[in-house]
Amino acid sequence: MTHTASATAPRAGLPLLSQRLLLGLCLLQLPLMLYLYSQWQGAQHQQWLLGQQLEQKKRNQQRELSRIGQRLGQLQAELSQVSLMGQRLVKDYDLVDELPLQRLDVNLLQRPFTGFSDLHQALTQVSQQTQEYGITLAALESLLLNLHINEITQIQGHPVPGYSRVSSGFGQRRDPFSGQARWHRGLDFSGKQGQPIAATAAGVVSLSERHPAFGNMVEISHGQGWVTRYAHLDSQLVQVGERVDKGQEIARMGRTGRATGVHLHYEVLKGNRQLDPARFLPN
Repeated sequence: MTHTASATAPRAGLPLLSQRLLLGLCLLQLPLMLYLYSQWQGAQHQQWLLGQQLEQKKRNQQRELSRIGQRLGQLQAELSQVSLMGQRLVKDYDLVDELPLQRLDVNLLQRPFTGFSDLHQALTQVSQQTQEYGITLAALESLLLNLHINEITQIQGHPVPGYSRVSSGFGQRRDPFSGQARWHRGLDFSGKQGQPIAATAAGVVSLSERHPAFGNMVEISHGQGWVTRYAHLDSQLVQVGERVDKGQEIARMGRTGRATGVHLHYEVLKGNRQLDPARFLPN
């Protein structure tokens, strides 16, 4: 019995050794497995971070593209406005080759760009040039408009188209009704009943009424205190507030009011002060 037990004892210890060896190998591989697992987790985290960065970069690019689109739309509107202003100047004042010297640099947007910042800078330069050119054109248009207004509102014309004889001059004269000396504040032009009367400058009708002494009368305001007066009319052809052009027919000659015959009484006033109308008649 003793001999049999001792013979089988070594065989019973072999599985225990194998288990210990296997456990040892597992313990030796555990750091490696932990290292590989941590590396995998790190790679996963890096991949997630890279995805977040790419997504953020994509959102930033979309915002930049949206901003560029808005700036391009604004720039297009500015360029269109400047273009229309230039076309209007060419059409209204015949300035084909006489527009301001400063022009837009078309090469600003035709070069390669290193990034959004470079493109924004180029767009800013184009916008600044557009605004400066637009300001120059606006100033030129305002100057030309003022010159044009001064030209058309300058009193320089004859109130009776085809001319007419001056029957009474400006200044001291004998009153045809009382026979006494009296100051005559305008010029009288003799003519025919219904003969056309024209505005001697562009302006706005400030009065169109019947006056006890002047009869049917029209007054035109030309700005800066200048007024022309047309009296003893047979009829008025314009109304208060109406804009009239130089040479436009505004009335017909008559003898209404305090008049001895058919004629036009014509006055030129500056700040309610009568001036000699002969100074403003064409030579």
